[in-house]
Amino acid sequence: MLPFRDLSGQSGGEVWGIGVADAIISRLATLQNLAVRPTNSVLRYAKGTDDPGQAAKELEVNSVLAGTYQRVGDTVRVSVQLIDNGAARWAARYDLQGHDMLRFEDDVAQKVVGGLSVQLTRQEEQSLKTASTDSSEAYDLLLQARAYWTDYFVDSQRESLRNCQQRCLRAVERDPNFVDAYALLAQAYSLEATNFQENGARNLELGEKAARKAMALNPRSAEANLALGVVLGEQGKNADSLPILREASMLAPNSSLVWKHLGYVYHYAGLTDLAEAAFRRGRDLDPVLPQAYWMHGRMLLYQDKAPEAEEEVRRALERFPNHFKLLMFLGYFQYYEGKTDEGIQALNRSLEVSRGSDEEPIIIAGILHASRGERDKIDARIFQLKPEEIVDGDLAEWIGAIYVQLGDKAKALPCLRQAVRRGNHNYPWFQRDKSWDKLRGDPEFQRVMSEVKGYWKHYIDLFGQNPS
Repeated sequence: MLPFRDLSGQSGGEVWGIGVADAIISRLATLQNLAVRPTNSVLRYAKGTDDPGQAAKELEVNSVLAGTYQRVGDTVRVSVQLIDNGAARWAARYDLQGHDMLRFEDDVAQKVVGGLSVQLTRQEEQSLKTASTDSSEAYDLLLQARAYWTDYFVDSQRESLRNCQQRCLRAVERDPNFVDAYALLAQAYSLEATNFQENGARNLELGEKAARKAMALNPRSAEANLALGVVLGEQGKNADSLPILREASMLAPNSSLVWKHLGYVYHYAGLTDLAEAAFRRGRDLDPVLPQAYWMHGRMLLYQDKAPEAEEEVRRALERFPNHFKLLMFLGYFQYYEGKTDEGIQALNRSLEVSRGSDEEPIIIAGILHASRGERDKIDARIFQLKPEEIVDGDLAEWIGAIYVQLGDKAKALPCLRQAVRRGNHNYPWFQRDKSWDKLRGDPEFQRVMSEVKGYWKHYIDLFGQNPS
């Protein structure tokens, strides 16, 4: 499904079109027999396309839902068409006012299902007919929030997340029972905590509160289960997070976002085969987004398949040659292949492209420079980070790896302990990661590893080792 195009052509006018597309995509992703590309994959078409058939080819899909809209006074005039294998299956026009907006999302979703002859269960039929809110004002605010949420994945700006949160808060003021608004609010807080260390712990608390409210209102909501599972995973509560994310994967089996988050928590739990399978599933559902490749590549690395991990990101670099995170992970994977010179070249390119907008390339570059004893080439900001303030378990591990290779055990171990506190219990990887080799014989390191091994064995007992 493509974002609806604003015929007015005004700058910033595509917000409604992105928001309503995201709402419909979220609904369709809950269906067992229909795979739909996530909103992030279709954002490039937010300003429209003259050739929906070409868009289908680029997105690697058979069918495309495309639409236009225009505001005329209090009315939104919308035209929608479903194109299947180059032919129009159906087309419709709507003049929407007030409460008409609430039924529009449901009506379009049902017409897509009918147009593609998708088989539905009775529960799926009922779900598609159930409006998410009775408040048109709350619904409009959620559409705005969804647009800001998707903006973040394009611009990586904290302000986009803040705008999303503000719209969600206003939406639940209008409708205190608006499950989707609470769920999106929780995810926005969690994502801010993950990518911005300032107030990270507080944002996770707010995220958990919003997610639990959504779950209390509707424990069968895929969005609510996803939100709570994500927050608990980011808090390091893997054993609590995984059953909830597994439930989300059953409620929304064709949501690449659900599989991505499930894979991430499996990785924290050290259940590498399950993590690889989940990320592979997410990549297959959404093969056009670069993140699917670098995250699947990471799991291949954890399976001791560094050359395959490098090849995975190179596949994505053919399509996105200047994507800084793909370049970053290319350098990271090459480091584990013993190709540190090539890795540093890739990381220098990543740093050049990112222009310091993301801290991860700085940290990964620090690992490679530390492995060569080049402390003077490591960004000084890394040495100012305090272990107890690091919210993300991967970042804590990576920063610890820098100190290990610089021979600074006194600073490496607190980072390792913080990684474990934040839920990074990937025991098989800790045992394999060459960045920690200098501490293998250290008694304190061994004590931490013994603790991590205990967590890991517990996860195996609860969730198994092999993908089903």
